Amino acid sequence: MAQQKIIKVGYLLSYDYKFIFNSLKQVYDYADEIFICYDKDGKTWAGNDFEIPETIFSEIRKLDHQKKITFYADAFYVKGISAIDLDTRQRNMLAEKMGNGGWHIQIDSDEYPINFEKLTSFLKKHSFLLRNTNKTPVNFFVNFVTLFKQTDEGFFVVSPYTESCFLVTNVPHYISARYPQNTYSLKLNFNNIHQSWARDSSEILQKINNWGHNNDFDTSEFYKKWENLNMENYTKFKNFHPVYPKDWQELQFIPAKNIEEFIVNFEKNHPQKEIKLPLKLKKRLKLYLKSLF
Repeated sequence: MAQQKIIKVGYLLSYDYKFIFNSLKQVYDYADEIFICYDKDGKTWAGNDFEIPETIFSEIRKLDHQKKITFYADAFYVKGISAIDLDTRQRNMLAEKMGNGGWHIQIDSDEYPINFEKLTSFLKKHSFLLRNTNKTPVNFFVNFVTLFKQTDEGFFVVSPYTESCFLVTNVPHYISARYPQNTYSLKLNFNNIHQSWARDSSEILQKINNWGHNNDFDTSEFYKKWENLNMENYTKFKNFHPVYPKDWQELQFIPAKNIEEFIVNFEKNHPQKEIKLPLKLKKRLKLYLKSLF
């Protein structure tokens, strides 16, 4: 197992390509392999055009000093198929490209899994779950720290940090976006910062018209609500997730000059404890024994 590539990270790169550098800073040193996939025709799942500047690829190659990164371009837009189904399709194609074995971690460009070393340490410690995944299929969900809006003074952040974010699996087959087909899932106490809605207005309009959930709610009404958010009214935002209201209970305001400062301060104020398998000893032993036979 020591020689096997255990930690496999896959990115979907699209119109929000500029965020990937903050994400790569978190994961690069601790991943065994990194795959970055993008549409070769410059199409979003909604069929709209976008362009990733060549400088983005050259900057990524420049930071890839350990030669861990593989680029994967393919046709991920198919006319007549819904955005959410194309999202799922691309993730499964990426999983196939990443290959069998190891822990598969699919991360969007605007996600920053801080203290990633602690997560990879936990996954390596539990690499026995990779021996026979037919008998020990498992997914790990973590906490989303969702940034909802950025101002000159800081960020409005969804609170508390209890929204579940699917992140890791040893059986990479997805049925709805990156939600796995395998039903055995465990929640880890680990935070994944999501830049999400903390973008400028033009980027937000692009996001809501092109992402996988673009047909699940009234995007124009939600955009107006986002646009009107300010220091005077943010406390009135209660249970306001556009698809799953209770996932976003309220907002808090956290001062920071930029996203880099936010990440540093958040990591300092919320130090990552050692991650443990959230199972009682008897169930942990049962999983271990299953992996042996």
